[in-house]
Amino acid sequence: MAGRSSRRRTGIAAAVLAAVVLLGLLVLRGRTPAPERRPVPAGRAPDAAAAPAAPPRPLPAPAPIAPVPRRAGDDLARASLDGRVVSSDTGEGVGGAELTFSRGSTAAGVRAGRDGAFAFEAPTEGRWLLAAVTAPGYLPFAPEWDQSPIAFEARAGSPIRGVEIQLTPATALVATVLDPKGRPAPDAEVRVLGAAREAALVPIEDRFTTDAAGQVRLAAPRGAVVEARKPGFGPGRAIVDLVARAERRLTLRLGEGGGADAGAARISGRVVARGIGPVPGALVVAEADLGFGAGILAGQVVTGADGAFDLGPLDPGKFRLTARAEGRGRAVQREVAAGARGVTLELPAGARLRGCVRESGSGAPVTGFTVLVAERRGAISRRPASARTFFTATGCWSLDDLTPGPAAVVVVAPGYGASAEVQADVPESGEAVADAALPPAGRLSGVVIDAVTHAPLPGARVSLEGTLPDAASILPVLGESVADDQGRFVVVGLSQRFSLAVAADGHHVRLVSGLQTPPGGTTGPIQVALTPTLPGEEPRREITGVGVSVGPGDDGLVVAAVLTGGSAADAGLARGDAIVAVDGVDVSSLGFGGAIDAIRGAEGTTVVLRIRRGAATFEVQIDRRLVRG
Repeated sequence: MAGRSSRRRTGIAAAVLAAVVLLGLLVLRGRTPAPERRPVPAGRAPDAAAAPAAPPRPLPAPAPIAPVPRRAGDDLARASLDGRVVSSDTGEGVGGAELTFSRGSTAAGVRAGRDGAFAFEAPTEGRWLLAAVTAPGYLPFAPEWDQSPIAFEARAGSPIRGVEIQLTPATALVATVLDPKGRPAPDAEVRVLGAAREAALVPIEDRFTTDAAGQVRLAAPRGAVVEARKPGFGPGRAIVDLVARAERRLTLRLGEGGGADAGAARISGRVVARGIGPVPGALVVAEADLGFGAGILAGQVVTGADGAFDLGPLDPGKFRLTARAEGRGRAVQREVAAGARGVTLELPAGARLRGCVRESGSGAPVTGFTVLVAERRGAISRRPASARTFFTATGCWSLDDLTPGPAAVVVVAPGYGASAEVQADVPESGEAVADAALPPAGRLSGVVIDAVTHAPLPGARVSLEGTLPDAASILPVLGESVADDQGRFVVVGLSQRFSLAVAADGHHVRLVSGLQTPPGGTTGPIQVALTPTLPGEEPRREITGVGVSVGPGDDGLVVAAVLTGGSAADAGLARGDAIVAVDGVDVSSLGFGGAIDAIRGAEGTTVVLRIRRGAATFEVQIDRRLVRG
């Protein structure tokens, strides 16, 4: 097979749930300090760069972990989940991976065989959560206990087969910290932020100090932010993105000035259920608000028996607090200042949404899928509300912890294209239904080469554009592939229209937009040529577009930033402008992702944008250029 197709579920994030997207420039977003850790003994340490912290807090001990023998003819009598644990980079089986499942206070486990194959047989019928997956040399999947987004409906006589779980290798990255003049910054504090979303029970090492060359070696999950601080300087941040993973290095530049160090502020309070009282075991999350409904994880903690929580350490500033618990709606408080005490988060009664997922052709149930729910804020504005994965023989699912109101639902699954968006109005009482049909997966093949030498680039990473931070990394919804020794790649499970980001060591990243695959069809091979970086030059992103970053508004794309020297800047676009139509088609009918794809296009072509600025509306024709930023 050409390249490694990870068969990842595809990119509705850009079309439905993305909060800030760049047209001609990708946005690097910083994060605030990492959450408080509460380690538990849920598996082995990946390696020295990702070792669990101590001491652990006690949790229910899982049943003995061992391979489960299979006997011919008895499969149909079992409530079982079978599959493989594989490397997200190579697709090879992860031998000895340990899986822990939970149901309330009960835990049960199984160890994968040498080829990564596992067979979990539930001790009792009902809903089990995949609580943790760990293996030496890999980053752990271990969210807060009883807070896993992955559920298995165990039913006797209805085994689930062929599940693929991906673990990310704990590959060491070299992070270099520079001062504002570009000189190495020794003795700087470096922290990995946001890792606790999936490493709460098995924390990875997340605090380091730079050596004389201003460097540290660390392991960090995809999407985490690495932050550097040093007295007398402003913080520097870099995201563990496609570039960092391809090059295995990061550069963090400290800012001028010296604001207050992180680590002093905390937020404390209580979670209560409306009309009932304190809620133990609720998950409280603090996020730094980026605007357009997007938030960056700053801290998370589970409430105690009295419903109390204490979050920190936190940077100075204001945060959005969210509390959630099984069977209750979410409570949200915005603009909560670091240092606040006595905060009360009141959970309303949970609103219920359910549905069934079928193949679009045969109508047969799909047994493993991820449900992505967003609050519908307008014609194109979506705020992520929930991302849950279900394994169930019936193909049916339900959520009872949603906030009442307009919702948008998209379902994705391995081997299928994404469903069309299903709109539902979630009532305060009763339930709403959001059934979905999944088309056959599309398939794209291609080759990545050097733009100068035309030589293939083995190991180049190819990923669907978009982010979805609440989705489980071990069952990702975005397609990704790693090029083979001939530079060839294959991505499977695509939506009909999508964009790819391609990165390789020593090269600038290329964003390829306007790609299409028909349901069940194959596109390609395409050729992606990456521009090599010059000596001492840091990799940047090359995109054909107009040079603006945007976020969703009520009926248009709101301009968040305009790139200096880009064609949008030359045409006079400004921050706060709203793009309401593209080439005569209203953005509200195109949708968020569709409007972005319509603005992008071939270099040297033009696009006509209708702009609303205050009470005035006008049209402007803009050249599409290759933008590097």
